[in-house]
Amino acid sequence: MEINHSAYTIAEIISGFKRKDIRINRSYQRSGGIWPPSAQTYFIDTILEKYPFPKLYFHQIYDRTLKKPIMEVVDGQQRLQTILDFAQDKIRLSKASQKHTGLTYSKLDEVTQEAFQMYRVPVDVILAAERPQLLEMFRRMNAYTAPLNPAEKRHSIYQGKFKWFAVELADKISPILEEFGILTTKQIVRMADSELIAELVIVLEEGLINRTESSINNVYKKYDVIFAKEEEYSDIISHFFQVITGQFGELRKTFIMKTYAIHSFFSAYAHIKYGIPNGEANLGFPSRGSDIKIDDETIDKLIQISDAHETKDIEGPYGEYVKAISTTTKAAQRKARTKVLAEVLDPQ
Repeated sequence: MEINHSAYTIAEIISGFKRKDIRINRSYQRSGGIWPPSAQTYFIDTILEKYPFPKLYFHQIYDRTLKKPIMEVVDGQQRLQTILDFAQDKIRLSKASQKHTGLTYSKLDEVTQEAFQMYRVPVDVILAAERPQLLEMFRRMNAYTAPLNPAEKRHSIYQGKFKWFAVELADKISPILEEFGILTTKQIVRMADSELIAELVIVLEEGLINRTESSINNVYKKYDVIFAKEEEYSDIISHFFQVITGQFGELRKTFIMKTYAIHSFFSAYAHIKYGIPNGEANLGFPSRGSDIKIDDETIDKLIQISDAHETKDIEGPYGEYVKAISTTTKAAQRKARTKVLAEVLDPQ
């Protein structure tokens, strides 16, 4: 078996399909049509923004009917089918493409069309290989793949509305998460940002509950097909992080920016401004329906909470908050932390 490491422009690939020099071997691939529109848009936007994507695998064989060598696609059907459909105006880009929302290929300007056609797709062409060798090759490749964490497993299982909501929103807020020390680069690469987004949605849906893998899986499952509040929740979460960057820059990379602290910060913010389920019972006051309190005194108190957290000061004025960091994902501790933060952020 030999492997030729190559790259083809999208124009060359489209031409190859038209000439039947490239075809999809469906015995290796899942049936087409499983990517929802949001996934298709996200992939096309990846190309339009000139980001890379994982290489494709072709297997070169000799077609005795056509009397010429051809290449079978053994890995990459969904990506190639999406490229072909977009080039034929069968896909209209959704808001997952911020620059090209609502456009089909023919509606792109000429410069963008040319860039799309000239995008070089990495392809490994497998030569002189029998089917058992191909299967063994992929088995060996997968043997060295790191085990998926729960967030990655969810994104491999679910392909519907909520997954792509999380992916699109993560693209917007991940730079903030990294800049403020909420998540590390490694955590973001392994989809901890999408997991955090799911947890914030659960706050809006169910209030302050225990964090479990099943509760996160359930929100993916619940909104896999229909997600009526997608835009509403996106606006709420996006605005929260805009407030963090715009008003709380002094808290960058402090202990108040720990992931579980941000969960409590968001919960307090969401209850004050919008109300969360059981928020009044858990936090001691009703939703104010207004913005949180933001002034020098507020920021100073948050810095004091962060300092108490760092020094583990359980005797000071924020001892209840510090005691509640011993366990970070249980409902009781989440309520205690959120109550302290809500009292600081309460505008009344």
